[in-house]
Amino acid sequence: MREELLNKIKRLRKQLHQCAEISGQEVKTKETLIRFLKEFTNFEINPCGRGFYVACRSEGRKNRGIVLRADYDALARPDGTAAHLCGHDGHAAVLCGVAMILEEQKPDRDVFLLFQPAEETGEGAFPCTEIFQKESIEEIYGMHNLPGFSKGQVYIKEGTFACGSEGLILSFQGAAAHAAYPEYGISPALAVGKFLCALPEISNQKFYESMTLCTVIGVSMGEKAFGAAAADAQVWLTLRAEKNKDLENLKEKVVHYARNVAKEENLKFKIKEQDVFPATENNEECVKKVLQCCNGQSLKEPMRWSEDFGHYLKRCKGAFFGIGAGEDCPALHTQFYEYPDCILRQSIEAFCRLIFE
Repeated sequence: MREELLNKIKRLRKQLHQCAEISGQEVKTKETLIRFLKEFTNFEINPCGRGFYVACRSEGRKNRGIVLRADYDALARPDGTAAHLCGHDGHAAVLCGVAMILEEQKPDRDVFLLFQPAEETGEGAFPCTEIFQKESIEEIYGMHNLPGFSKGQVYIKEGTFACGSEGLILSFQGAAAHAAYPEYGISPALAVGKFLCALPEISNQKFYESMTLCTVIGVSMGEKAFGAAAADAQVWLTLRAEKNKDLENLKEKVVHYARNVAKEENLKFKIKEQDVFPATENNEECVKKVLQCCNGQSLKEPMRWSEDFGHYLKRCKGAFFGIGAGEDCPALHTQFYEYPDCILRQSIEAFCRLIFE
């Protein structure tokens, strides 16, 4: 790879880093990427979901198309600002680097570079799956930078690379009463207590084939008004599992118990889902391709964090893999994290090998 090309990608990555935008609000980021692609390539750019894709079409079309995907949203900080604390600025810059190489070196198959928003909330991938209806596609690949792993090394795992997860808001609604006459109201306190005490058994590994977790994110009940008995409560949970079927099973057990305990205590019950991420379950054939083409190493355990790339893998064979960001690199989603420019070259080259080899 020419140093001139790599330097342009480094400058683009820094530009994206400075205009970080949270999920669903990536207006300037999207404009910056499209402007860069129009300046340095001649490929067609098409809308896809709330994102877009670059189409590099071959003349012969000997094989069905391959998709390479990058996300470009940032994380929200507590003060309301945004920051690229997960490296999506690097992901998007890498895909632009691939586009520049494809401009110079034409592949013998159709290549589609998919730029996706809103990965952090799990809302970006599913709308972008429309690319499978728009184009003839055989396989799809994505990557993520991995702090704590050898710099520039490709890592992949057979089966699940990243766990599935889902956020649940469980609402228990009773009836208000004066604190001096609690018997005239219906308090959710006992139901919430029973439910929280039951969670360890509900999520016990003996019920599932793979790793499962049920994490209590928070509980809200009543108000700090000492003359009023609590009438309403919410429990916030994150469910997590290595396999999609175990995540569905865990959710079913959690909701079933919560609904029953609410009924026992004469409470109304509601449930709301958010941040839904299916497990990223890799295709065996595509895993072998990454291992061979990219000199990859196999991971023994899946990443516990989630990645909405799983929506694509439900519709098309493919694989998601990681690029080591260095053993001393700060952890993802921490205030000191920034995508290391020193792995841009290896990341671009890994994607290109999947196209040309």
